[in-house]
Amino acid sequence: MVTTLTLNPCIDRMVTVEKFIYGGLNRIKSSRMDVAGKGVNVAVAIHQLGSSAFCTGINYTERGRIIRGFLDSKGIPYDFVDVEGEVRVNLKIFDMSEGVVTEVNESGNPVPPECLDKLMDMVDEYAARSRMMVFSGSVPQRVPVSVYRDLIERVNKYPVLCVLDTDDELFLQGIEAGPYMVKPNLYELEKATGMQFTTYKEIVNAARAFLDKGINIVGVSMGSRGAVILDDKEAFYAHPVAVEVKGTAGAGDSMVAGFCLAIQEGAGLKEMLRYGMAAATASVMREGTLLCTRSGFESMLPRVEIERII
Repeated sequence: MVTTLTLNPCIDRMVTVEKFIYGGLNRIKSSRMDVAGKGVNVAVAIHQLGSSAFCTGINYTERGRIIRGFLDSKGIPYDFVDVEGEVRVNLKIFDMSEGVVTEVNESGNPVPPECLDKLMDMVDEYAARSRMMVFSGSVPQRVPVSVYRDLIERVNKYPVLCVLDTDDELFLQGIEAGPYMVKPNLYELEKATGMQFTTYKEIVNAARAFLDKGINIVGVSMGSRGAVILDDKEAFYAHPVAVEVKGTAGAGDSMVAGFCLAIQEGAGLKEMLRYGMAAATASVMREGTLLCTRSGFESMLPRVEIERII
């Protein structure tokens, strides 16, 4: 089982415009609301790929029933720590002319220390039952930036594979705990290393520094430029697949789901990248935060072109 942790759940409101005009009037062509949060997204994507997932983390008393109702409708089991306050609502603006999404995200309501302590115990409990745990996304107010590091260090006593997908100080501290895999995007990798990259080999050379911290695999998503994956022996690049993009929200989470599926199936590094890229591509072909489906994933697998970097 893959257990995902969501510390900052949300509801995504995706609006689509013909061409986004900064500082001007934008008329909405379509609008939709989706339950989200990176851990929730990964769990849903794993479920839609045909594997089993379990959701845990923080939920809020206001609008929290929407999160639970959504997971119930999907048949995804969950266990949350309830916190007073409202689930945040994030605005995503999809520009059809450019195929890009502009995000305006709320920060999330504060989490009291006693709720965080309860969460720590809950994560410990489910780590003992899980094959993999995914720690992803932002954190709400009053949650320390060391939280992912603390959680991963805590569950490392179990034979569970930890995957980390976050950014900024959360990422920098989280990697110190030596998770099994990390999946920064290119922008996050450049921020973490203080470097800018012009070649895939430069990306690989920079990402190898993470392997020295006990991390086994690094996957780097690059949006329309494809993706890179590496371990201590080899590295591969996946070319982007040409498809009609209907939304990019959740594509990185679908990629993580594809990676998790590949690990569960015992796939090698090259096939792991193929799974991740196919899942991400299947996701961008759907509106809002609908994420990948098994049929979309299977149709993309043979279309993913991969080349060896090292």
